[in-house]
Formats: sequence, structure tokens, C-alpha cells
Amino acid sequence: MRVSGLRYQKGALLPAEFEVPEEAELEIVLNQRLLARLAYTPGHEAALGLGYLYNGGFFQRLSQVAWRVDPERRRFCAHVEGAAAPEVGLKSSACGGGDQFLSRGLSRLPEARLDPELPFRLIRELHRRARRYQKTRGIHAAALFDLSGELLFHFEDIGRHNALDRLAGAALLEGVKGPFLLAATGRLTLEMAAKAARMGAVLAASRTGASDRAIRLARAVGLSLAAYVRTTGYRVYSAPERFSRSSSVLTLAKSAGPKRASTSDQGR
Repeated sequence: MRVSGLRYQKGALLPAEFEVPEEAELEIVLNQRLLARLAYTPGHEAALGLGYLYNGGFFQRLSQVAWRVDPERRRFCAHVEGAAAPEVGLKSSACGGGDQFLSRGLSRLPEARLDPELPFRLIRELHRRARRYQKTRGIHAAALFDLSGELLFHFEDIGRHNALDRLAGAALLEGVKGPFLLAATGRLTLEMAAKAARMGAVLAASRTGASDRAIRLARAVGLSLAAYVRTTGYRVYSAPERFSRSSSVLTLAKSAGPKRASTSDQGR
């Protein structure tokens, strides 16, 4: 949507109009209990709701879920037999839910050999597709690819976690199964790494960094984290054995916590 404002330029404040991302709130109701309120970008509520529950470990197959979307109340309702709510209760934002149920049920990811040029291709395609970001400069993007680097799904959302949930939900609805490759904007945190692993991504690439807890989880499940992807190179924090070229090309980064990235799409 467009809003009126002022632009400060060359010592003067000038009237201007800006394209800004829309923000709304989606309620996630599980087994008639309010589970979460997510700040999100309106649209594709079914993919977001299903992906949120799947990435949270509440179900393993789409056939286990009965669901509906109430567009007027901005509510996604689902019933999963036997599903228990997380111990922390209601979650009120799209960011950082901690590890209370993120790693539940995660297993070692399948073997897959990857071309070390793939992170460059994924990030280029992600930014080429990020049309809302190009207009607003205030939204996150994520994309899912097959192992050859062919694009499967792409979403943009004000919440970087929401963008991953939408990918998981879309894959469920379309019946597409991994292993996948993932490209995302913003930090690769514990929650981002867990959701990537949950949906079957063997590689997660970002132009920004990764947290120490994300790295520990990625190493445990065999998820390759490619951070600070630039035209000149990138850092690999986990599972470098997936890359098929000489180990002299890609080596495991020794630092547990990268420096802050100076990039406009740094995550929240």
C-alpha cells in the first residue's frame, strides 16, 4: 500500500509517497485453543497456518489435519487428533519462539551432494523474485528449490519465520516432498534452522549471518548453513561435506558467531 510522507534530501524536507508493506494479525487456533497470534502479510493464510503447525511438529502428514480459514476474523483453525500445545502457551509475534518445541522429532537429514555454486544461484533468484522488497525495502523473502536449484515456491512476508512457514505449507498442499534447498533473507536463527530442517531442506542460504544455536542444531541434523552469501564467496558453518568439490574450496568456518552483517535486508 502507498502512504504519504516526507523525504529529507539535500537539506530539505519534500512531500513524497512511499510503498510500504501491509501488516495484519492472524490467529492460529489448534483444537479449539488459541495457539498463536502472528504479525503477517495478508494472503495465503492456509499455507501459513499449515506450515506454522507442521514446522512446530504438531503433525507429520496433511491427512492428519482438518482445517479451515476464516478470512473475516483473520483466523486459521485446525484440528489434529492428539496434538498438544507447547509449554510456553500463547505466542504473540512472528519472531523467535525459542527451542521449547522446535527440535521435537527432528532427525538426521538425508545425504545429498551439492555444487558449491548453488548458494550464489539461490540468493540471486531470491532477490530477483523479491518484488515487494524492491518496492518497500521492508519485507522478508524465502524461496524453496529442488536439489538442482530449480525454483519451487517463493513467498514474501513481514516476518521471516512466516515466509518459511508459507513454503512448508505450500509444499504440503501441492504434495511436493524434499530434500530441498532454501534461500532466505534475515538471520539464520535457531527457529529458522529448525524450520528449514523440518521441511527437509539440506541447505539454507542467506545474505546475513547465523546464530550459535542455529549452528549447533544444523550440525546435529546435517543441515548446511551458507551465510553472508556475496558475489565473492560465503561462510559455511555446518555440513561442509555436502559440497562436492575439493575441501580446499569450502572449509568449515571456525567462528561460532559471525559479525553483524551490514546489509539492508538484515532480519529483525
